[in-house]
Amino acid sequence: MCAQSNKYDESVDPVKTYEKKAQVNYDFYNKVIETKENRTRKLQYEDTIDPHTGNAYPVKAGEVIRFEQRPSLHNGRTQILDVLMITPDLKQWSDHLNNGPIEGLNVKKYSGVWTQSQYMEKIATCVADEFPYELLDNENVSHMFFAAHCCPEWIMMAHGEEANVNSCQENFIHGFNRLPAVQAVEDLTERRKLVQFLADRNDINIFQGNQFKQDEKGITRCFLSPTPQVPDGTGVEFYAEKDCYFVVSNCPYADQALPFPEAEPNPVYISVYDTGIKPYSDNHLGIIHGWEEKVYERILSKDLSPK
Repeated sequence: MCAQSNKYDESVDPVKTYEKKAQVNYDFYNKVIETKENRTRKLQYEDTIDPHTGNAYPVKAGEVIRFEQRPSLHNGRTQILDVLMITPDLKQWSDHLNNGPIEGLNVKKYSGVWTQSQYMEKIATCVADEFPYELLDNENVSHMFFAAHCCPEWIMMAHGEEANVNSCQENFIHGFNRLPAVQAVEDLTERRKLVQFLADRNDINIFQGNQFKQDEKGITRCFLSPTPQVPDGTGVEFYAEKDCYFVVSNCPYADQALPFPEAEPNPVYISVYDTGIKPYSDNHLGIIHGWEEKVYERILSKDLSPK
């Protein structure tokens, strides 16, 4: 009997297998990026995401949404954003679970954003990351990552029940309530349940200094650090792979340089452009969807008696 090896072997690591199956089509995305450099993309609309608010921005397949900082116009601080993506029919959303194994926990230029199991399609791709990384603490710190967002429970836990202040959860509830498909739900109780479910999804934190590492107990945690002031015009852009909404929270922690009650968020500037380049695929992984019936056939053949 052969001795079992416990050494790391990339060939049997499922995560490495998933990563390899989702290789980036650099030629395609570079053409998308060139539409900015060549000034051939067309502005569709502009807006701002104001402090202590959430909003939902429609972006069609082939369009790019830009999130831009202009600190000098306000209090000189960079503003953290939390971003979720969802299709207009509310069936697919940006998914932390699927993104981790394929793209990793951090997001950078060319990173894809994938939807949840049952679909697992690419909903967007990061095509610009202009953040000045040299201003961060060290080379291992990033500013974009998939994670949770602040909620009333966290704030009350840290600052007491009297801290009746804004949170990203509240901002997401605000933003999701602006979606036409949500507005179409006439029963207000059912609408609240739906919005709560959607607002509970993990999101992409943008302009938030972060590093994943082990603490003194050997537990891997995300360490958050203040975001330095970035030059006016610093932006991040995502290319929409399908028609979707970008639901955005203006994080009440601002740049996280001050204690929460003292933080003063800034507006962030939003613009959406038509690149004139349609997505090259709606099935980037080349997989067969619609597996539910086969799965349920197997489940129904097993013991389903109540426990």
